[in-house]
Amino acid sequence: MIFSVLFYYFTNKKKIDTQTPIVFNLGSDYNTLDPHLFNEMIAVQVDSTIYEGLLILDEKGNYTGGVAESFTENGNKMIFKIRNNAKWSDGSKITANDFVFAFKRVLNPETAAQFSEMLFPVKNAEKYYEGKVSENELGIKAINDSILEIELEHPTPYFKYILTLPVAVPLKEEFYKSRKDKYAIKLEDFLFNGPYRISSLKKEEILLEKNPYYWNVENIKISRIKYVITKDFKTVDDLIKNKELDMSRVENYNLEQYKKNGTLDTFLNGRIWYLDFNLDNVYLKNKKIRQAISFVINRDKYVKEIKKDGSVVAKSIISSIISGYNENYRKNYPDTDYFKDGDIEKAKKLYKEGLKELGAEKIKLRLLSGNSDPERLEIQFLQEELRINLGLETEVTIVPFKERITKTREGNYDIVLNTWSPKYDDSLSYLERWKKEDGKNEDIWSKRKYNLLVNEISSMGYGKERDKKINEAERILIDEAVISPLYFSVENHYRTSTIKKIIRRPITGIATFNYGYIVK
Repeated sequence: MIFSVLFYYFTNKKKIDTQTPIVFNLGSDYNTLDPHLFNEMIAVQVDSTIYEGLLILDEKGNYTGGVAESFTENGNKMIFKIRNNAKWSDGSKITANDFVFAFKRVLNPETAAQFSEMLFPVKNAEKYYEGKVSENELGIKAINDSILEIELEHPTPYFKYILTLPVAVPLKEEFYKSRKDKYAIKLEDFLFNGPYRISSLKKEEILLEKNPYYWNVENIKISRIKYVITKDFKTVDDLIKNKELDMSRVENYNLEQYKKNGTLDTFLNGRIWYLDFNLDNVYLKNKKIRQAISFVINRDKYVKEIKKDGSVVAKSIISSIISGYNENYRKNYPDTDYFKDGDIEKAKKLYKEGLKELGAEKIKLRLLSGNSDPERLEIQFLQEELRINLGLETEVTIVPFKERITKTREGNYDIVLNTWSPKYDDSLSYLERWKKEDGKNEDIWSKRKYNLLVNEISSMGYGKERDKKINEAERILIDEAVISPLYFSVENHYRTSTIKKIIRRPITGIATFNYGYIVK
């Protein structure tokens, strides 16, 4: 046994780490740890610790080098120099071609990467995805092993943010081709290049240790992280009390106590919660019915008496934390006058007019919601608002998260309590959500005009005109009641007082451990 330990020590040329891991509760399941195939933010949390792209965000949220030692911008071209000491967890060097291969994989429609469009700003990327050009015409190429060139279709202010996300991390071609469909499933089928690597992978527990080949490993102070999955947030509070969790998102059961103890991180994450109307429903095709439902809801009461967690009333789509011209879109386009909520008289008038246009005396609609404690309270509140103030009868269906997603995609609902989280710091990360060029519902709302606006915005650099177009698109969604915005959520996270300098990205809520340390 002693010989085995010594052999491990000398062959790995590193100290055997005995630091107790930080236990971080993810709160829900992840679907995949393949960085290019992520479709929810839980996976991004894990992926961001085991993979790294060309750029990362520093302690102040500024762009700095990740795998890239430096980069320059010249018009629509970006040139990156790969660090000489950037390595994979097998000790091999990361090359510019690893990024070229990764981008091609994401943009291959057979890969079915949900967020492949994040790379569409790359020259010819969308055409390549559609099979209209060859891979040789893509605007990404390796000049040599250490120099990578990316050419964009047009100015894309947010593209540097994309380069910090898992969808843009490299992939070693030889390693991937030896696994293909097995890649990033079992432990032996992973290859890491981030500050941590997985040492144990179980269904509801992932143990990470420092990656000895990471280029900045000497400055990573937290040696081990254990990701666990506990979905019940009342149980989470018990685990915190018993000192079995060090970090976790928490609901409003013990927020005041955590605040008092100085163990609470609270921040806006840009996530919008809203009522999503199924426009295939014969009644919801009527704009006045949709507006009545939206206007009758008392959002101030909603966030203060139901949420009670710091959530902010939403009468718009785009959060105030999103940058724009002069770094503040919402300041230039305040949403205070978009509509008056809790306006029962106006809502009743619109509802009555809508029923008359439909030739109906009364209607019944189905409400769909997730089954978390907060969502149960919220959907009950919304049901009562509609019943008491409009006389609208509803039938509530409460299902687990994945089933809610499935039912929503299938159109098996009338109104669903839905949510959308921006994936990068730009208004387009919201607007793209409702851009569907499928020819459906164009007679119900200004969908064709909206799609054209979003396409135009995507090709514009930052400026007053771009923000003006963004507001025009946003107003279509609000004024025509395509959805009904409810609130922008905050995230409340418990963090034990011995853990310091954990950096959170306000857009995604991702915790970064690169600068963290533990005090005794």
